[in-house]
Amino acid sequence: MNMPPVHMCVFLSHEHKQLKAKIVQLKDHIDFLEKTIAEKNLDHARSCSISCQTDITIQRRPYPSEPQRPSTSLHEEARLHRLINAQNELLSKYENESIRHRQEQQFQISPPSALIEDYERRLIRCQKEKEQAERRAAAAQKHMIKLERRYEDMRKKLSVLDGGFFEEVNDLKFALQQATNLNQEYEKTIQMLSAQLGITYPVTNT
Repeated sequence: MNMPPVHMCVFLSHEHKQLKAKIVQLKDHIDFLEKTIAEKNLDHARSCSISCQTDITIQRRPYPSEPQRPSTSLHEEARLHRLINAQNELLSKYENESIRHRQEQQFQISPPSALIEDYERRLIRCQKEKEQAERRAAAAQKHMIKLERRYEDMRKKLSVLDGGFFEEVNDLKFALQQATNLNQEYEKTIQMLSAQLGITYPVTNT
């Protein structure tokens, strides 16, 4: 399983900080616009009140359900809505990036560490089994040498016996040779498994 490169993690962290800074700036700008719009609406209401009081002839008109706003106020309000939408999109992007960043960090920390620990446990178990097999093979080799010596001595002393006894000894030698071959195949399997797992095969001096 490939781990993400370090420069990608640094890039995501830098982009994360930039998004947070942009959000703070955008919120400050929105607060400033809201304050400006409120002040303009207040000034407009005051000017309308003063003009109504100073007029000599006042034409009575039905009051609309909502006072008509000046074009500048409408323009600022539309701009404010656009900024709010942009802020929402930026917040959504920031949340998605944060979630992806956390998932990548969890992927970098948890799964590889767990896999490495599992591989280490397997390697230790294989190493112990290999050492046990080597000890059994060494003991079998010593036993085989002892049997060969006894075989030579007995062959000299018991040359009158039939060939069945010597066939059994030959069978023992063949069995020991098979055990040695199996031990060699087992060692090759351990080396192949270590190469697949990307772990250096431990070399023991025997």
